[in-house]
Amino acid sequence: MAPTGVNATTLTGRAYAIDGDTLVISGRHIRLFGVDAFEHDQTCGRFNCGQAATRVLRARLQGRVVACAQQDVDPYGRMVAICRVGAEDLGRVMVRAGLAVAYRHFSLRYLPDEQWAKAHRQGAWAYGFDSPAYWRRTHPH
Repeated sequence: MAPTGVNATTLTGRAYAIDGDTLVISGRHIRLFGVDAFEHDQTCGRFNCGQAATRVLRARLQGRVVACAQQDVDPYGRMVAICRVGAEDLGRVMVRAGLAVAYRHFSLRYLPDEQWAKAHRQGAWAYGFDSPAYWRRTHPH
C-alpha cells in the first residue's frame, strides 16, 4: 500500500524497541507494517507473550542499523513501515516467531508466515491466545 497523503520515505539508523511492533529511530516512532504484536502486559496461557515480543524485537535491533520503508502514517502520526535489518524483514521475524499476528485489516503480506508459525506451534501458538486487537479492547488502559 502506498502512503496516503504523505511523501514516502526511508528512515535508516540505529533503533530501539518500545514493544513488539513499535520501534524508534532518531526520535521517530515507527509501527511495523502488517503485523500486530502481543501487548507488553498480555499473557498467552502460561506464556508472557507480550514481554517475549518486546524482548525479541529488542534483541534483533541491538547494535544494528535498521532501514524502514514507509507504507503509511497511522492515526497517532507514527510512520507505518516495513523495517529490515540487512535482508531480514522484522515483521516477518515477529510473525514467524509466534509473537505477532498478521494484521489482516491492513495487509495479507504476513499471512503465510502466520500460517507457518501456527502449524509449527511457535511462540503463542503453543499456548493459545486472544488476538492483540481483542486483548486491547478488553483491557483498556
